[in-house]
Amino acid sequence: MMPPIVSSMPKTGGPYADGLFDSLAEQGVLAERSDVVATQFLERTLLGRPKARQSRIAQKYLVSESAVAKRTIIVVDEALIRGDTSQAVTTMLLAAGAEAVHWAIGSPPIVAPHYYGMGIDTLDELAFWQALKRLPPELRAQSLRFHRMDPPALKIIESNIATAIQAATITYLPFRALVPILANRLEGIDLSPFTLEMPTPAGRQRADRNLKALLAALPVNPRLRSAS
Repeated sequence: MMPPIVSSMPKTGGPYADGLFDSLAEQGVLAERSDVVATQFLERTLLGRPKARQSRIAQKYLVSESAVAKRTIIVVDEALIRGDTSQAVTTMLLAAGAEAVHWAIGSPPIVAPHYYGMGIDTLDELAFWQALKRLPPELRAQSLRFHRMDPPALKIIESNIATAIQAATITYLPFRALVPILANRLEGIDLSPFTLEMPTPAGRQRADRNLKALLAALPVNPRLRSAS
């Protein structure tokens, strides 16, 4: 059996892919480090209306068919936001003959728009919330703990997102694993995309409104809504 290929997403996933490959080697896991995803232009696909973004994503990314045929691919990126780019790349890899596509994400789940720079208007656009909607009510309270989320709840969120983008698996960096990496620099880093705890009063008000509107649309009882 051929070893899996560890491939980064262009421009953003390189350091994370290198780190994952080194970690696998230290554990004695045989893998190949090779980038099989390339871009045709540098324009960002995060911004704009859904149809326009999807069209740009389809045009932007290329996969190496000869390299991925009958191989297991581990795609590594820094974050998974809406999931439309990862879904498109997964589809391309499978169409090119990949046996399976796994995603390794170098950050915890993105649970909130970064109102100070990320082009996301509502929580509902994020892959995390689309996955949460499919959870049974009794598991939503655990997932609404965000950075204190229990590992089993995170695994279910990962499984739901993987299903949505046709990937075999998705693995996020748990928030608990991120904190030791940052060490004494936590006070100077905005972690609101992972915690929904905005650093300004205006941001907190907007996040609270956004969360309240989203939860009101879910079949969740008031006791679960208080879990956040």
